[in-house]
Amino acid sequence: MGLALALLLICGASFAALDALFPFPWERLAPPASTVVLGNRGEPIRFFLARDQAWRFPVALDEVSPICLDTLLASEDRYFFSHPGVNPLSILQAALGNIQAGRVVRGGSTITMQVARLAEPKPRSYWAKAVECFRALQLELRLSKREILNHYVNLVPCGGNIVGLGAASWFYFGKTPDKLSLAESALLAAIPRAPGRYNPVKRPEAAQAARDRVLAAALAVGAATAEEVEHASAQGLPERLRRPPLVGPHLAQMAAPGRDRPARVRTTLDSRVQELARQAMRSRLVELRAQGVENASVVVLDLANREVLALAGSADFFDDAHHGKVNAATAPRSPGSALKPFLYALAFEKGLIAPESLLLDIPIATGTYDPRNYDGSYRGRVEAQEALIHSLNAPAVRLLADVGAEPFHRLLVDGGLRTLTRPTAHYGLSLVLGGGEVSLLDLTNLYATLARGGMHGPPSILADGRSPREARLLGPEACALVTGIISRLERPDLAAGVEKARGVPAVAWKTGTSFGHRDAFALGFSARLAVGVWVGNVDGRPVKGISGARQAAPLLFDVFRALEPDGMGLPRTEGLNLAEAEVCALSRQLPGPDCDKRVRMSVIPGVTRLEPCPVHRRVLVDAATGLRVTGECLTGREVRQELVTQFPAELTAWWRSGGMPAPGLPEPSPDCPEAMAGLGPRITSPKARMVYQIRPDSPSGFQRVGLCAQAGADAGALTWFQDGAHVAASQVGETVFLELTPGAHRLVVVDAQGRSDALRYEVQ
Repeated sequence: MGLALALLLICGASFAALDALFPFPWERLAPPASTVVLGNRGEPIRFFLARDQAWRFPVALDEVSPICLDTLLASEDRYFFSHPGVNPLSILQAALGNIQAGRVVRGGSTITMQVARLAEPKPRSYWAKAVECFRALQLELRLSKREILNHYVNLVPCGGNIVGLGAASWFYFGKTPDKLSLAESALLAAIPRAPGRYNPVKRPEAAQAARDRVLAAALAVGAATAEEVEHASAQGLPERLRRPPLVGPHLAQMAAPGRDRPARVRTTLDSRVQELARQAMRSRLVELRAQGVENASVVVLDLANREVLALAGSADFFDDAHHGKVNAATAPRSPGSALKPFLYALAFEKGLIAPESLLLDIPIATGTYDPRNYDGSYRGRVEAQEALIHSLNAPAVRLLADVGAEPFHRLLVDGGLRTLTRPTAHYGLSLVLGGGEVSLLDLTNLYATLARGGMHGPPSILADGRSPREARLLGPEACALVTGIISRLERPDLAAGVEKARGVPAVAWKTGTSFGHRDAFALGFSARLAVGVWVGNVDGRPVKGISGARQAAPLLFDVFRALEPDGMGLPRTEGLNLAEAEVCALSRQLPGPDCDKRVRMSVIPGVTRLEPCPVHRRVLVDAATGLRVTGECLTGREVRQELVTQFPAELTAWWRSGGMPAPGLPEPSPDCPEAMAGLGPRITSPKARMVYQIRPDSPSGFQRVGLCAQAGADAGALTWFQDGAHVAASQVGETVFLELTPGAHRLVVVDAQGRSDALRYEVQ
């Protein structure tokens, strides 16, 4: 007894010394995992290889079907839970068999010993077996049986670069290990014994025989009944390996970027929505490619939580000829007029205009920037809602000058347009026409903010269970007014490709076409979804005649029809502070006693600023001559009141320049100096407090600011002074140009009567 105890102590001390000298390589029990990217229902949408180029999907034991674990234990190590890591009887039987065969034909290894060998592979030999036994004891000393079995499940080789039951169950059967049947479990238990020899795709006969031997072992230990084994033996083998899933490859890449990816990433992508959007895109591209438009991108957001349900960065990820791997949904592109709804919403919120307010639609020149309407025509005056629906450029640029480029730029940046990183002066007034580049994803999310009544938050591609954090960006009333405008059905940008016979979904939408005809956008929203569409060429090649209305809008409606065949209607916001006000039909301001025609228009009470009508006014004229008189000239002559309409001088000048009649004040009486004084000049270009940016890549001779002023009929010649120096001369309504010079400048114009106007502007 004493000798046995001493021997036991010596063995224990020796093991402890060896354990300290040769610690187990624990890090090898957790080799790099592949990444499984999941959709919002838990379905795999894309796999990424592990760093060592293996397919390895680690799973926990409770993620493996019980029949699979029972089959493994029955065929590999039926005494796993009772031996200390090494089964001497199995080793002895294996040694005798190898001696009889004259070569190594059996290993006699327990599952614990196999885990040791998988962590530290060595050529088969008696020395290697001894090391395995030592490592197995190290494992058993520190890990539980279930932990060891879990490592085996994840380390076992299953053919080629497929490692572990998680990957094997997918590539052989297209399912997760918790759904494995008895027949499938038996095959996966057999393959690791000789992965090349028992490959079911290349060597089905050998694989089936090996599987059946495993089934027999399961029957022998009671892990399966005879009836279950008979049924399993009749099952066929997989004829080919499953292809890795590739649903939403661009979104998957966004969710799991770089090399250090986690083993599992759950996204918000809805596989059904993604596939419907992709099908709509591929169908529409047949027509688009005949027009020279080679690719498209679609983004679909759930308005309730801003989750990205679909993101197709291109029509075909594998279409290298059309740059399919480039994610056009996140690439910066010029959105054209797609930003206009947010300018109008900001103007509504500031009280500057209402939807029925009248805006000037006449040519405007600001330095070297000369924005023109898409159709090349002008309407003189137009309602704000009509200007937005017709996507008129001149009124939008004028409105931006009134709102201020800085507040508009700040609104867009706060609204998540992350690519607008340059100073406001870099974009200037061109910002509202697409002078800055944005991504389709960010822009679609900004439209979602419009749909949510001005509450803004970031889009989400990860299903992390967090509620979206939102903050107010715009007022609900301003958003409701814009939504009402851009949801009108009868509108000029309703493309011919959107067949009314098929039914246009009830959505609010807007299109945009980039500078140079390179990109076409269409964005819209219903009560449930926000959808963004881009079409164009990924390499930036222009397409003659491309437009958001003709090329992008039809695809937008294709997507809405596919996702909401019965329609979901438009967002509804309760408790809005909206009302109607009676205004003068000609001025859209508060009516005076001479405003005989009046209309009602939508306003935000307490916000929309209405002034007394400036168009209708009464003047005194000489009863005999009809000429205007005033002041001391009234004495000694018969006079009468005359009602006149006086429109903005800039509008009147434009009417007259086109040969159109323009109402105005009666001519002043030449013998009445006070009446002759008329109206002094008013500078219309440049705008007050405007900031101009000098471009280093453009010749200085082409970088000029336009000088233009309007005045009464008696103004005569206009003289221009900048910073006290004479710089130009012009006539009323004529535009002359002055070369830009850096600095802050004070500009003064003086007419022939000595009346003047002044403003300040800056050049950077």
